[in-house]
Amino acid sequence: MSFREKSAWISMLSMAAIYGFYFWSVIHAGPHGGSLRFGLLETIVALVVLQVVLMIAAAAFSPKDAKTPRDERDKLIELRSMRVAYSALATAVALACFFATFDPPILFNTNALLFILVTTEILRSACRFIQYRRGA
Repeated sequence: MSFREKSAWISMLSMAAIYGFYFWSVIHAGPHGGSLRFGLLETIVALVVLQVVLMIAAAAFSPKDAKTPRDERDKLIELRSMRVAYSALATAVALACFFATFDPPILFNTNALLFILVTTEILRSACRFIQYRRGA
């Protein structure tokens, strides 16, 4: 498994775990956001720390692979995964704008947009490792 594929796995799994716990705590805090156990700042700090530690560990196990420059295949994989994620992002934001006309609470709107952003980023990482597995 190449370093870039490991990087996609690390990104996808860490975001799914950290933000999954964040959204779970938002749901259990209720509609008004009372007694939120895991705030957005803690979420971001935890994600950054986890990803940095895991990327350093992945680079330590394969230092030559981590230092290789991106070739045309890597750029093409990144381009394809960005195209899929951007399409999903644009569609989801359009739907969020439509549902915002029903005047939900601002906390719901904010977390819905954050959920859309996180989901499309996880989708981008998933597309990357799928394409590395296929040998695209």
